[in-house]
Amino acid sequence: MHTLIEQVKAEIAYRGYSQRTSKSYCAHLLKLRNYFNKSLDLITDEELNSFFQDPAIRRLSRASQKLQINSIWFLFKHILHRPLNLDITLPKAKSRAPIYLSRSDIQRLIASCTDMRLKTLIMVCYGCGLRIGELLRIKVKDIDGQRKTILIEQGKGDKSRYVVVSESVLKQLRCYWKMYHPTGWMFYSRWFMDKPMSPSSFRKSLKKQSHSIGLQQCNPHALRHAYATHQLESGMPLHQLQHQLGHSDIKTTQSYLHWLPELGHGGIDLLADWSKQ
Repeated sequence: MHTLIEQVKAEIAYRGYSQRTSKSYCAHLLKLRNYFNKSLDLITDEELNSFFQDPAIRRLSRASQKLQINSIWFLFKHILHRPLNLDITLPKAKSRAPIYLSRSDIQRLIASCTDMRLKTLIMVCYGCGLRIGELLRIKVKDIDGQRKTILIEQGKGDKSRYVVVSESVLKQLRCYWKMYHPTGWMFYSRWFMDKPMSPSSFRKSLKKQSHSIGLQQCNPHALRHAYATHQLESGMPLHQLQHQLGHSDIKTTQSYLHWLPELGHGGIDLLADWSKQ
C-alpha cells in the first residue's frame, strides 16, 4: 500500500477511529491515487474538483461522495498539513420513511423460523434493537444473564454500551448456546469458529425467510426500526431508547416521532362537535 495511505491508517488508529472508518478512508484514497496515477501529495485542488465532476463519481450516492471527501480532508489536514479548497455541490439528501414492520409481522417471521441460528439472530436483532455489525460481533462473555444485559463493544463511532435484554431473548440465547456451544463469537462463521458470521450471510437468510411469509421489505435495519417504533408505542422514554439504540444525538432518536405522528399529541379533533349539528 502507498506510504501516505499507510500514514493515514496509522493516524486513524492513533486517534481511536473504528476499523471500518480506516478501511473506508484507505480504500477511497487508493481509488483516488489510481484515478490520477500519481502520488496523493501531488494532486492539486483543481484536479480534485475535476474528479468530483466526473459523471461516474456524480452518480454515486450523497453518502459515498461525502465519505470520499472526508477521506481526502483527513489526508490533507492530518498528513499533508495543507489547506483543502474544494468547490463541490453534493446531491440533496433524500428523506425516506423507514420500513414499518408491525408486531404481527415480527411474530409471524419468528414463528416461521425452523433454523435455530436464524431465529436467534432475528430475536436478538429485534429484541435489542441492534445494528447488524453490533449483532454479529457479540461474544459469549459479553452476555450477562443475571444483569440481563449485553455489552456492545465498539459500536458505531467506536463507542461501547450496555443494552438491556428481555427474558424471552435470554431464553432463546440459552437454547441457542445449548445447541451450538459457542465459546468466542456468539454467532460464529459456519466455516471458521474463530471468526464472526458475515453480514451478507445473515442478510441473505433473513431475506429468504421473510419472502417465504410474504414480507417483501425486511432486512436487519428494518428489525432495528421495528424495535424502536414498538418500544415508543409501548411508552419507552426517549432518552432510554436513545441509549439502547446507541444514538449520539437525541435528534436521531426523535426522528422516529416524525415518522410516527400517531405517537405524538396529534391535536384535538376540530370537527368533533360538527357531526352533532
